[in-house]
Amino acid sequence: MIELRGLTKRFGDATAVDDLTCTFRPGVVTGFLGPNGAGKTTTMLMTLGLQRPTAGTAHVDGRRYRDLPVPMREVGALLDARAVHASRSGRNHLLALALSNGLPRRRVGEVLELVGLAAVASKAAGTYSLGMSQRLGIAGALLGDPPVLLFDEPVNGLDPSGIAWVRTLMRDLAAEGRTVVVSSHLMSEMEQTADHLVVIGKGRLIADTSLAGFLAERSSSEVLVRAAGAGFADTLRAAGATVAEHVSGELLVTGIDAYAVGKLALASGTVLTELAPRRSSLEEVFMAMTAESVEFSGGASR
Repeated sequence: MIELRGLTKRFGDATAVDDLTCTFRPGVVTGFLGPNGAGKTTTMLMTLGLQRPTAGTAHVDGRRYRDLPVPMREVGALLDARAVHASRSGRNHLLALALSNGLPRRRVGEVLELVGLAAVASKAAGTYSLGMSQRLGIAGALLGDPPVLLFDEPVNGLDPSGIAWVRTLMRDLAAEGRTVVVSSHLMSEMEQTADHLVVIGKGRLIADTSLAGFLAERSSSEVLVRAAGAGFADTLRAAGATVAEHVSGELLVTGIDAYAVGKLALASGTVLTELAPRRSSLEEVFMAMTAESVEFSGGASR
């Protein structure tokens, strides 16, 4: 478990993390989300003792990272997939980590097999693609078989099958009772992977809740309708619904649910060719929630 209490980091006049208090719990995949510059990486660095907080604390199972006797047995982290000695082989990179942390040599082979790099383990890490480097970084995080894991953008550079593999791996690790924290800008992937969300903006906590609760509380419900013939939109409006009509013939209906739409169609003798409830995606809700926290935004195209 990771506990942050009043965690704050200032760089001169700039505040990167602002009085952040939250808990990352075991047994679930927690998506750690926020726009660029929100303070996610800085928070991870402070948790790992790589930056000193201006105020507050970051504890792993009740202790500061620097007080852990064998840190890699307690916490595994992937922050920068390219942070390896370029001329050292993938196997020797992991072996150096293992030997310097008192971990058994056999563990190197185990994690190489787990991440799918056994066949290329003798090649220089500098020749690896970004996707291969991500797999090597994940192997390093898992080397000490730790109960707490932090992953910063672990699917960058991976192909669809690799992304699906990471998704399954994260969920399997959480199912074993580990604390799994994943930072990513791929909202569609987080929607399929995370159980819980911690969302920050400009260093401040915006939300700390389950994925289901986040979507249920903040998303809007619509019903997508296609009707044979004209006039059904007026029927829906007369029943109190709000209807947006599209050139393609789609009706986006809010204010009543799909069951009520179906009853109206039956009563009016309207044939429906499509009737589908639709909720806002995590990406849509996230963008609406963090709109005021975006550090860089482009102008409209011309």
